[in-house]
Amino acid sequence: MDAVADSIVVTSEDACPRDSSMRKSDRPRKLTAKGMENLSGNVGIVMQALIREVRDETMKQMAKAQQETVKEITTSHERIIDTLWNAWKKEQQALKQMIGGQEKAIRQLQQDIQGIQAQAAQERKLMQEQIDELKRMQQHAPRDIEPLQVQASEEIKRIHEKLDIMAQHAVAGSARTNPRQSFADIARDL
Repeated sequence: MDAVADSIVVTSEDACPRDSSMRKSDRPRKLTAKGMENLSGNVGIVMQALIREVRDETMKQMAKAQQETVKEITTSHERIIDTLWNAWKKEQQALKQMIGGQEKAIRQLQQDIQGIQAQAAQERKLMQEQIDELKRMQQHAPRDIEPLQVQASEEIKRIHEKLDIMAQHAVAGSARTNPRQSFADIARDL
């Protein structure tokens, strides 16, 4: 502050330059009332200058501190934003991978469903063919069974006739035959 005051203080030499025609003595002068007023006015000017200087310096320091604080806050916020951004990007990447996996699984399921549908259609076709064949067989069965029934009943009649003949021969031949002769032996004799 002294340097500032020294630079602002007006000395008597600055106020009235020495001229070679005007010679003043070098001895100190006594202050008069008017000189005291001038001195107090000079002190007021000096004080105002000092206050301005202190105020300006304080403002500069406050502005610098504020800039540093803003810079620190900005840097801190930038770090937080970078951290959040990186976390968001990682989350997006994970979501993309998960969606990609789900899309792949969906495509596989669609292919499986198409395969199952094709297989079901083929099995349905085969079942319909079998149903149609069974219906045809059912329609033709009476016609196809009738000759078999006739043939079977004729066969049964012949068997009955043979049995009757065997029974008659058995009764008639019981006297001639060995009592221990079997029914099969008798049937062979016929």
